[in-house]
Amino acid sequence: MKSITFIKRNRNNLVCYGSLALVIVLFAIITKGQIFSAYNLKSLAGQMVVLMIISIGMIFMFAHGTVDIASGAVAGLCTMIITLVLNATGNVPVSVLAAIVTAVALYLFMWFVTAYLGLMSIIASLAVMFIARGLVTYILSLNDGRINIIHYDMIQPLKSNVAYALIAMAVVAVIGILLFNYTRLGKYCKAIGDNPISAEQSGARLKLVKFWCYVIAGCCVGLASLFLLARSGNVGKNIGSGTEMDVMVAVILGGMNLNGGTKSRIGAAIAGVITNTLLSNGLTIAGVNQTYITLVKGIIFIVIIGMTLRQNKSVAEMPR
Repeated sequence: MKSITFIKRNRNNLVCYGSLALVIVLFAIITKGQIFSAYNLKSLAGQMVVLMIISIGMIFMFAHGTVDIASGAVAGLCTMIITLVLNATGNVPVSVLAAIVTAVALYLFMWFVTAYLGLMSIIASLAVMFIARGLVTYILSLNDGRINIIHYDMIQPLKSNVAYALIAMAVVAVIGILLFNYTRLGKYCKAIGDNPISAEQSGARLKLVKFWCYVIAGCCVGLASLFLLARSGNVGKNIGSGTEMDVMVAVILGGMNLNGGTKSRIGAAIAGVITNTLLSNGLTIAGVNQTYITLVKGIIFIVIIGMTLRQNKSVAEMPR
């Protein structure tokens, strides 16, 4: 009985670390160790950085119960902003700042729609996704469907030198952990996910807390778009496509409950991204077609979502 209770209470952690351990062991065997070769580990870091930075930012939104599906579209638009500004000025910091401002502005629009117009967060997110995709499509139509980077040599080291990716992930992770675990913002964010009314009675200003969560998410998406652009080398119509789904799969694999609450943690993003990237990379090395990789991710996503919802139902039915 105690073991069953332990499993129910720690199901998220078991999903997180169990999935990671399973993927490591499984693909170490299937790929005969190739997945952990020095060359592939460098490649893995490059593949992780965009998803890691965005996922850490998204944890702040997921923790208070907001689901975002616009991160990929916003990241795509931000890569275009960086390209246009970099081509015009030749200044990387200014280009990145422009991208971050753009992302934050779009996420604050989502915040305004939910906080003051009373619409569901998923509706606001969907609207921003269409806006961002529409802008990318329109601007690309004026440039023969693709925009190349004139000064690509200025950001190319972000792709070729894995140290930049590792440093970026480490810095964002440390800042995220400090904000989420050791500040009132993180405390209130998780409290809102559990019970907004109780959180407000405890001193949380709901709109202000969510405001800063959206700002953090926007900053992370804007920063991640720089690494996305460095990897792609140019801006096409599919830039950033599917990133939002990868974020969802990653945080779910990390044991994140999309209803938010006190069990939310940054570790879900970190472990989940590692698991998701190893899964995709391992299947690719094993020779699995990309279509089937997407199918596998979809099945895993549905299974874990089902486990999470079942857990929530069980908790709700427990006598108080």
